[in-house]
Amino acid sequence: MLKALRGVSMNKEGTVLKKIVMFASILGKITILLLIAHIIVAYALGAMYAFDIFYREISTKYPLFILIIKFEAGVKADILPVLFFINNEFKIFIAFSLITIFLATVKFFLVEESLVELVKKKDILTRKYGFSQIFLIIFALETIYTMILTILGITPYVPPLPHPVIVIIVAPVEEEIAARLVWIGIPLIIIDLAKDLTRFGITGLVRGIKNISKKIVMGWGEINKISTALILISAAIFAQVHVKYGWDIWKFPAAFIAGIGLGIVFVKYGLLSSILFHFAWNSLTYIPLANIVLGLPYFVVGLVFLVALVFKIHASGKSKENNKKFVSSPDWFQLNR
Repeated sequence: MLKALRGVSMNKEGTVLKKIVMFASILGKITILLLIAHIIVAYALGAMYAFDIFYREISTKYPLFILIIKFEAGVKADILPVLFFINNEFKIFIAFSLITIFLATVKFFLVEESLVELVKKKDILTRKYGFSQIFLIIFALETIYTMILTILGITPYVPPLPHPVIVIIVAPVEEEIAARLVWIGIPLIIIDLAKDLTRFGITGLVRGIKNISKKIVMGWGEINKISTALILISAAIFAQVHVKYGWDIWKFPAAFIAGIGLGIVFVKYGLLSSILFHFAWNSLTYIPLANIVLGLPYFVVGLVFLVALVFKIHASGKSKENNKKFVSSPDWFQLNR
């Protein structure tokens, strides 16, 4: 009787947990859709504002290149009314950030069940480590790096930055296209097309070409040795460009770490996800209120995931060693003769 009651109780608890996780997942998706809509609206308003200027001045005696520069400036939204954007951005970003922490915490403590269960999982870069976990781990690493510099008495130089709207909205789009799509996406697409052509001929090549846009938007899903190498190369270039354009050498490690996180998100989830990652990252970095409100909880939760990841890597290494010993042992050889 007691066993039956316990079974019913556990089933009820399991159902409640499933509902909580499902609700959190739906809430997270709605928030991401809000973010996407927010970016689109900001770009649309910037473009409309710029087109209005362009249309009014096109009949003037300005040289064509000046008109083009004006149009480009408007599209980039640096002439958008600042208050219109910032008021909305604060609300949406803080909501997004708090939900990110909530989802990550729910997943870790309820879905993963325990640290021991998490360590038993095999691949450290499967879909089990989602967008929020990667974001928080990278944030924790960046915070630790900043702490080390502070202890050493080093203050990295930060150059004068452009308009906050450009830094938060425009830079993520342009940098993800230049750093991730060019240095990771295009090489992976070329490799995939070559494989399709070799295996299935022209039919496979045509099918591969049709899937290019899907891979760019949705990602490749898995990370292998080739994509790992491309992620590291892209991160190094991303970091070097930051140093070249105004920051000092201490920016390189921080940008390299961020570049790795962005590269992982790009390969696993696609260009849109890496843009959202970059958008959220720059918002957190360049909006003081967001940093004050979210910095500590992000670091704490990110540190939990980072420790779990270290345990997981260690457990994975031990498992591989045990497998090698088992395969090379005389007993195993006798059993398989």
